[in-house]
Amino acid sequence: MEKLYYGITETAELVGETPVTVRYWSNTFSKFLAPKRNAKGNRLFTSSDIELLHRIHYLTRECGLSLEAVGKKLSNKAGDGANLLEIRESLLRIRAQLEQIRSEL
Repeated sequence: MEKLYYGITETAELVGETPVTVRYWSNTFSKFLAPKRNAKGNRLFTSSDIELLHRIHYLTRECGLSLEAVGKKLSNKAGDGANLLEIRESLLRIRAQLEQIRSEL
């Protein structure tokens, strides 16, 4: 069962970044990413927040876009980054399935 909220360390592990980077992106993209906070003030991320962080990770790390360019893509809601990320994830799943079939032969 999927959790409702994830702490910053857990979120960073899921995204493949450090907690410092996730915190920075949270502040930089506060227009799009506004994690809830608990009584102690710790950030709590939802699944949709993590999906957005994955998109930011993909656009910055894989596509090499600057944070300014990522912000423009997110504000334009062009969806290019999201579509590319979805396509990439689908291709990776297909590749894993093909490798599994190949190993079974």
